[in-house]
Amino acid sequence: MKNLLNIILIVFLAQSQLTAQNTAEDYLGSWYTFGINHKFTEHFSITPYAELHLYETASNYNLTFTSLSGNYHFKPNQTISIAYAFLDIDSVIDEDNQPNTKENRIYEQYSYLHKTGRFSIQHRFRLEQRFLKLADQHNMQNRLRYRLGLKYPINTTLFLALKDEPFVNFQDQMFHENRFFIGIGFNLLKNTILEVDYFKHHINKNNLNRIQISITINTNSKPPKTISTPL
Repeated sequence: MKNLLNIILIVFLAQSQLTAQNTAEDYLGSWYTFGINHKFTEHFSITPYAELHLYETASNYNLTFTSLSGNYHFKPNQTISIAYAFLDIDSVIDEDNQPNTKENRIYEQYSYLHKTGRFSIQHRFRLEQRFLKLADQHNMQNRLRYRLGLKYPINTTLFLALKDEPFVNFQDQMFHENRFFIGIGFNLLKNTILEVDYFKHHINKNNLNRIQISITINTNSKPPKTISTPL
């Protein structure tokens, strides 16, 4: 009987150790994103945006991100933006009693779009001020992000997309994060885009595999252009 109890104890301890060793790298996680770009005039627009991150495809909560940005389009292919974002972050994969990290974020952004042949190329620079509320302290961090995006149309409905975004942290671990995306997009309606990406997420020495499903809707309430007629 004593030997049996010892065997059960050993099996239980081994199983507990394996469970404790589960990391984000063990899962195919998912990001679900939704954004609306609404233009009021040729020069001004707003973008409400939200993300849900899961450690697994359809479960195991990781993060929510919501933001609202105001945009000024000083040229048809160039935009500057300022935005506020709120994040709720659960950095523990398994169930725990630790409070989630809360983040208030302000960021400034410049984006530039141009074409080379059939490729649409976007450059996006973003400077972030992050105000983090951890379990036992408050922390403020700054970082710079640059995203290069390529889009290649297959036809009027389908397109291929490729993006890479390195992060530069102004505190410790200067190059602590990079996101590389490859995917396919669908122009579902005149103003609605669905994109499905696979991406490699390198963060804090972890190599994560993720699927991203994004819906973007473009709307506008621009007044119609008036055409003057000669008298």
